[in-house]
Amino acid sequence: MIKKQELERNLQTNFNFDLSVDQKGLDSESAYLEYIQKQLAMRVKFFIQTDMDKLLQALYRIDVNDRETDQAFSLGEINAVSEKIAQLILKRQLQKLDYSKEFYKNEEK
Repeated sequence: MIKKQELERNLQTNFNFDLSVDQKGLDSESAYLEYIQKQLAMRVKFFIQTDMDKLLQALYRIDVNDRETDQAFSLGEINAVSEKIAQLILKRQLQKLDYSKEFYKNEEK
């Protein structure tokens, strides 16, 4: 089970957008993550079109793998690029949440 509020807060902070998630219709964790990824892809596309430096700074701050982002940018078509980058961001954010959950679990022992 993911920490939805923490994930949303992290994404909102790094990408400066209101990520209002209506839980209705999102009956599973996979549906929720798919919705988040689509919203994030739209925001990434916006940054590609308007402020590439801000996007690159966010990717660096989040610590998305450089090689993977280079591969995503090489896709060429903006929708494919933004979808792939959103996927990479989400993957990294979920990894961080897992790490913190394991860290705190080990601290409690």
